[in-house]
Amino acid sequence: MHSMPLLISGKTAIRPSRKMKDREGVASVVGTILALLVFLSILGIFTNHYVPSMMAGNEHNHDSQVITQISELKQDIDNMMLYYLNSHSNTLSSYTPLTLGSSGVPMFATGTQGQLGIIPVAGKQDPSMSVLFNYTLNGNTFRENSLSGGGVVVNIPNRYYIPQSVLYQNDAVLLGQSGGQVMLANPGFNVTSSGSAVSISLLQLSIETPTSSNITFSGTNTVGLTSQLLEFSQQTYSVTGPIKIQIITPFATAWENFINSTFRQAGLSQGNGLTVSVSELSFQNYILTVAVTPNAVHSEFQITLSTAIVSIAAEE
Repeated sequence: MHSMPLLISGKTAIRPSRKMKDREGVASVVGTILALLVFLSILGIFTNHYVPSMMAGNEHNHDSQVITQISELKQDIDNMMLYYLNSHSNTLSSYTPLTLGSSGVPMFATGTQGQLGIIPVAGKQDPSMSVLFNYTLNGNTFRENSLSGGGVVVNIPNRYYIPQSVLYQNDAVLLGQSGGQVMLANPGFNVTSSGSAVSISLLQLSIETPTSSNITFSGTNTVGLTSQLLEFSQQTYSVTGPIKIQIITPFATAWENFINSTFRQAGLSQGNGLTVSVSELSFQNYILTVAVTPNAVHSEFQITLSTAIVSIAAEE
């Protein structure tokens, strides 16, 4: 039996055929699939190109931020030592924020976490500096053997930018990465000469923590560093014989370049009153040995040795 056409207002309404409905359904599905493919293509371009570029920029900005913050920590400590020299008071303290990690890209990439380590002075295996020399006082000869140590290190294991490490050691700010290492801010170390006389000014800075143990933090949040000068002293010596300086550090190349440059400005160089050597102590830790020896050109040595102890605490 055949169905009769529908009558609407005296006119005949034609029913759409099943084939027409199927075609419209297929077209709708194809359109949805094409739209989805376009969306996925755009999403792929965004996640494969723009997200890595944005994250690399975030990590680079964070690296610069950490360098600035560690440099501010050094400046605060320098100001406390200068204040003590002028007032003989160590009542000052300073607060320095330190951002551990970079920001991420919402919904696409989390921020890169960093690690903070505050290492108190403990011995020669940790970041340290030792100074050894003989000096005369009232016609008598004495030996000075001074040790300082400790440091603040921020490891930044970047995923999109170059992984970096920033170290504050003996009042120097150092930066290391796979391409090399550099000293960003110099320590209190100066050498001058006049005729046969050589004057060395050297700061030995030790870091303590409230518990005398390592302090560690990790994440992307901001940690507050509170520093206070505990002790400071300064003494000038008339040196007899050689001066030996040993620095234990993971940044031996940066220290070596700085030492050579500093002594070169005073007319001392490798083999000419100066010997600088580097040996490996442990994994990523080296001993830099500096020997300064009087000779026919530079026969009189004087050293002004400043020693400081700074307490650094950290809290989130």
